Amino acid sequence: QVNMKMTREAFEDRMLFKLNINFDLSPGVFSGDKLVGFIFQTTNEYEGQWAAYNGGTGVIPGYLGLGLTSKMYDYIKPALLEEGVKKCVLEVLVENAVAIKAYEKAGFGKVKTFQCLMLKDGIQNRNAGLTQEIKEVKAFSIAEYQSLGEINVCMLDQLNQVQYHLSKETILEYRKNQELLGYVIFQPHNGRITQLAVHHSHRSKGIGTALMEQVYLLSESKNLSVLNIETKETGTIYFFEKLGFTKD
Repeated sequence: QVNMKMTREAFEDRMLFKLNINFDLSPGVFSGDKLVGFIFQTTNEYEGQWAAYNGGTGVIPGYLGLGLTSKMYDYIKPALLEEGVKKCVLEVLVENAVAIKAYEKAGFGKVKTFQCLMLKDGIQNRNAGLTQEIKEVKAFSIAEYQSLGEINVCMLDQLNQVQYHLSKETILEYRKNQELLGYVIFQPHNGRITQLAVHHSHRSKGIGTALMEQVYLLSESKNLSVLNIETKETGTIYFFEKLGFTKD
């Protein structure tokens, strides 16, 4: 369901930098000298526990249906335990029944669902009056950003993981009297929104809309996307829908 045909540069950017892959915890299956299956993993704290995140599983045609995903997890489990990993995390498309079955056989269970939203026809409901207060910055304080009331995004897009990918991310802040009231982190080359947050006591004042307008203006791709909103976050989904985003 996902087109994985990409340039070597794009593949390395996702796996080496955004994922920050840990090769010592990433198992592979070989037939002779030929790699026929792999799991790329990284580790980080997630929801209060040290976790391993599966950023990509691949098995080539001809080796599907042999239970290689379960075997790779069985193989790497001792190393994960030694690393202090308490849980393994991954995401899979709800339509991908084959992959879901393979992961369930490996011991996974569904714990949450994320919503994917796309913008294709431009930002609606604009609020340009606040945009002059928005400034681009090169780094962020995790503690300060979390104080705004960070929405529980997927593991790969949480703040302590995003720091590995800052060379490809743009950060915009909205401050008033030096106080941080809102921020957005996004990838301007593809319009991918990594995180958006507004201080819990300053919401519904146009700050989020102003930040998103700047994202749209600065993005090379005008087809903006946000892929990591938990389905239960109905207020956040409604905010994006008011701007013109639709469920993909």
